[in-house]
Amino acid sequence: MNNNLYIDLPSKVFAPGSTVDGELLWTLDRPPEEITLTLGWWTEGRGTRDSRIEATHNVRTMETAGKESFSLVLPPSPYSFAGTLIVLKWALEARVRKGKATVVEPVIVSPSGKDVRLTRVAD
Repeated sequence: MNNNLYIDLPSKVFAPGSTVDGELLWTLDRPPEEITLTLGWWTEGRGTRDSRIEATHNVRTMETAGKESFSLVLPPSPYSFAGTLIVLKWALEARVRKGKATVVEPVIVSPSGKDVRLTRVAD
């Protein structure tokens, strides 16, 4: 079984509002019909889980192997952050319509190049 998806990025750290350029590569056992690449964020931790897809790129193909360049624009916010009770993470995810192939590539969205660390504010 040869179901591989790969997201090739020159960097995994991006400034808010910048463009995420990369390549989507695949080798699959059967034609996927469509591969969907999404860029989004989600929260983890205490409370309600929030998530949002900020950009999508669809590849319609019957080729079992190939590659395609993509360019997705990040919004100005939210930033990647980590706190005591909650974190916000960003990732690119690719999945095929026909089959089970999927890949998730975590990225950081921050003006400093690192997760923003939320600390407790003194009373």
